[in-house]
Amino acid sequence: MRMIFLGTSAAVASAERDNTAILCDDVLIDCPGNVFGKMLKAGYDPLKLQAVIITHRHVDHSYGLPSLLEMLRLSGKKETLRLYINEDFYFEAKQILNAYGLFREDFPVEVVSIRGSDAFFIDGLKIETFHVRHSVPNFGLKISDSKAVVVYSSDTEPCEEVIERARNADVLIHEATCAEFVTGRKEGHSCVEDAARIAKEARVKVLCLVHLGSELENRIDELKQKAEGIFDGRVVIPQDLDRLVV
Repeated sequence: MRMIFLGTSAAVASAERDNTAILCDDVLIDCPGNVFGKMLKAGYDPLKLQAVIITHRHVDHSYGLPSLLEMLRLSGKKETLRLYINEDFYFEAKQILNAYGLFREDFPVEVVSIRGSDAFFIDGLKIETFHVRHSVPNFGLKISDSKAVVVYSSDTEPCEEVIERARNADVLIHEATCAEFVTGRKEGHSCVEDAARIAKEARVKVLCLVHLGSELENRIDELKQKAEGIFDGRVVIPQDLDRLVV
């Protein structure tokens, strides 16, 4: 399983980090910004993309979707692209895509409403959703194949649901919008320290911290040291376009 971190920032992007989006094999998780261009920079052919998952309705997780679809169509993609969208955002997402005229015969798009308790398969990947605790309805993801298990928290306060789904996982990708020693807590989000505690309790092998708030941008070494002081596994704070193979 190959993960490419197309973006790693929280809601406010920076010169170095775009909003969080992750490419897992041929599945895109959330769709901000110019993910088409980021895939090209990463050496991935966007026409191979099979599905997009939108975890929740917040702008920084979904605003790039119309642009991505149009770029794929103009680039000649003919195969059906499946969009798995949180049921809370399903109706509005379809309205947005329809307003841009993106439901076309020359590029079929299938839109699927997803709850926080669903499971589906995409080209050898089993993808399970589970409820997390955010300011709007949101779900995390447990992604597995024959060799590895990766869990993504999406935006959430610390919660037992992530611990249970990440139990003994190979990789936990957890949001870290804030840090207790820098910003204090922020409603609906987790601190670096929270993510490390969850990784420790779940006994995962690798912890990746994403969705970094702008206040943390220039303190990466300190953040890593803080996480490593709590969690004794491997801690990774990826930059945009970094990749991880599990």
